[in-house]
Amino acid sequence: MNTKKIKLDADSILKQINYHNNLYYNLDSPEISDAKYDELVSKLRVLKEKNPEILKNIDILTKIGGEPSAQFTKFTHPTRMLSLDNAMDEDDLENFEKKVFNFLGNKISNLEYSVEPKIDGISLNLIYENGHLVEGVTRGNGEVGEVVTENIKTIKEIPKKLNTKNPPNKIEIRGEVFMTRKDFNLLNKNSNTNFANPRNAAAGSLRQLDKKITASRPLKFIAHGFGIIDKNSNDTYYNTLLDFKKWGIPISPKLNILKSISEMIKFHEDIFKNRNDIPYDIDGLVYKVNNLELQTRLGFVGKSPRWAIAHKFAAETAVTEIEKIDIQVGRTGALTPVARLKPINVGGVLVANATLHNFEELEKKDIREGDRVLIERAGDVIPYIIEVIQDKNKKRKSKFKVPTNCPECNSIIIKEKDEVVIRCSGDLKCSAQEVERLKHFVSKTALDIDGLGEKQIDLFYQIKLIKSFSDIIKIKNYKNKIIDLEGWGDLSYNNVIKSIELKKNIYLSKLIYALGIRHIGEKNAKLIAGNFPSIDDFKEWLSESKREALKSKLNEIDGLGPKAVESFANYLAHKSNFDEITELLKICNVSIETINVKQTKISNKTILFTGSLNTMSRAEAKATAERMGAKVVSSISKSTDILIYGDKPGSKLSKAIELKIKTMTEDEWTTLLKES
Repeated sequence: MNTKKIKLDADSILKQINYHNNLYYNLDSPEISDAKYDELVSKLRVLKEKNPEILKNIDILTKIGGEPSAQFTKFTHPTRMLSLDNAMDEDDLENFEKKVFNFLGNKISNLEYSVEPKIDGISLNLIYENGHLVEGVTRGNGEVGEVVTENIKTIKEIPKKLNTKNPPNKIEIRGEVFMTRKDFNLLNKNSNTNFANPRNAAAGSLRQLDKKITASRPLKFIAHGFGIIDKNSNDTYYNTLLDFKKWGIPISPKLNILKSISEMIKFHEDIFKNRNDIPYDIDGLVYKVNNLELQTRLGFVGKSPRWAIAHKFAAETAVTEIEKIDIQVGRTGALTPVARLKPINVGGVLVANATLHNFEELEKKDIREGDRVLIERAGDVIPYIIEVIQDKNKKRKSKFKVPTNCPECNSIIIKEKDEVVIRCSGDLKCSAQEVERLKHFVSKTALDIDGLGEKQIDLFYQIKLIKSFSDIIKIKNYKNKIIDLEGWGDLSYNNVIKSIELKKNIYLSKLIYALGIRHIGEKNAKLIAGNFPSIDDFKEWLSESKREALKSKLNEIDGLGPKAVESFANYLAHKSNFDEITELLKICNVSIETINVKQTKISNKTILFTGSLNTMSRAEAKATAERMGAKVVSSISKSTDILIYGDKPGSKLSKAIELKIKTMTEDEWTTLLKES
C-alpha cells in the first residue's frame, strides 16, 4: 500500500469517527452501534501502528478519547457563582418577599417570579465567546473552579456552538450536570462502579482525569441561570432562558411564572406530590425575581442573591440506633455532642453520625446511648435526631452527663452569658482546638490546599511535623519523613507542595479568615482587611503600641460588630498569635484584594446617608454606593467625604456643615446614579 493511499484511508476513517462523534455527543442521534464505532477506532489504531512514520501527525487519543490530564486547571469565574438561601415553609417565603420589598423601598406594587426545580446535581459554568464554547468550569468555591472543558464536551446536551446567527460576544451559562435515576441504576448494575446516589455518580463522572470515562457515563445538563451576558434584549429571566432553549441549551421543562406566595405554595405542593414523575432527583424549587433590572438593584448579600431563594422539600427520615455519644471540640472551643449511629441508608446516603447540636438539645429530647431514634436528613445537611422512639420493654442506659472538664485537655468548661454552647477554656493549650484550627486553615473555604485534608492534618500533628499554621507552609522541610509515610510518595508529596506554593499567594482577607478566629467569618475578615490600604499598613497597626488604637479603628468599621472587634483584639493580645501572623506575612505573598468596581464620582469616597430617602431604601442606597466603589459609614467624622441626606436629616447634616463636609440632596444623588 503506497503512502498516499494510507493517508487517504486514515483521513477517511477519521472523518467517519468525527461525524459519528458529533451525532452521538452533540445531536443525540447516533446512526451506528457502540460496537461499530469501536471497530472504526480500532481500525485507525491498527493502521497507525503499522505505519507510524506515515501517520505520525494523526493522534488517535487526541481525536477520539484524550489522554488523562495530570491535574485539573483552576479557573476564576468572570462573575461569582452564588449559593442560595433556603426556605422551608410559607413563613420563610413571606419573609423573603418582605425583605425584597423593604430593600426596594416598597416602591414595587407587585412581583413576578420565575420558578424551576432545584436539580440535585453538580453546578457548572459554561463560557461561550461569539457562540463557541471555550470553557467549562465546576462551581468550586464560587470564585474559583476546576476546568473540565474537554469532559463536558462529551455531554450530549451541551452544544459546542450556540444555534443562533447573532450570539452574545461573551456569555456565562450556569446549569446542573446530573444523571437520571434510570441511568444511575443501569450504571451501577452494568459496570464495576458503586456510587451511593445519582449526584455522587455525576460528580465522580464529571471530574475524571480521562475524558473517555466521562464520555462513557450518561451525564445530562440543564441550564438554570447566567453570569456575564454582554447583550441581552430581554428584560426578564424567563425570556432569557427561552432564548437559551432556541440556541440549543436545555432548560427545565417545568420552568414557569408565578405571581404570589400562594401560587408558590401550590406549585411546590404539586411538584412534591408528583416529583417521582420527574426522571432525575430534585430537592426543592428555586424562585427568582423575574425582572432583570430588579435583580441588579437587589444585588447580593454575602454569597447569596437577594432576588432568589430555594424552597426545599421536606427532609427524609429513618429509624436507627445510637451506639455511642461522643464529644467533639471545635476550633473555637465549642463542645458538641455527636451521636454515632448504627449505619443506615437515608435517601441514598449511608448515615453513621448525627449532630445533637448542643447539650440542652440532648437534655430536652432525653437522648441516650442505646436508644432507637428517628433521624432526619435534608440535602447535604448533617442528619439530626428528631425524637427518641420509646420501647417500654427495653431498659434504657443512664442519662449522658455534661462534662465539667474538656475531654481533650482537662481545662474547665465555661458557658458565656446568653449562649447555649459550652466551651473549653484551654484555648491555646487545648490540642483539640489547635488541630481543628489547622484543619480550618487548609480547608476549602480557607487556603484550600489540595492533598491536605483532615486525615493528613491529624497524622502530621500526631507525629509532630506541624503545630502552627506556618509549619504547614514550611512542610517541605520534612520531605524525607513524609514520603516514607504509608500512602505517601514523591508524587503525592510534590502535589501537596505545589498546592502550598500556589496558595501562598493570598489576599489578606482570606488569611485573616483562615486563622479561624471566633466571630471572624469570611464577611468580617473582608471588612477588616478592606480597611488597610497596604500590607505594610496592616503590619504597623498590629504592633503592640497600636493595640488599643486598632480597637478604635475596628469599631469604626460599618457592619463589624463589637464581638468581632473584641475577638480579633483578644487574639492579637496573645504573643504566640501575634508572632504567628507576623511569620505568615513574611513567608506568604499576602496582598490587599482590589474589588473591580465601576469608576465613578464617588469611587474611593467615604459617604454617609442620613434622613428618610424617598426613591429607595437605605439598604439599597448603601449597596448601590458600594457597587460604585464608595465606602459607606454609619457615623460622621472628619474622614467622611460626602453626606447624602433625605427628609428630616437631623444633627448629622448640621455636623457635616460644621466640618465643611460636602453634602448632597437625594435628588442630586439620584441624578449622579443616572449619570453613572
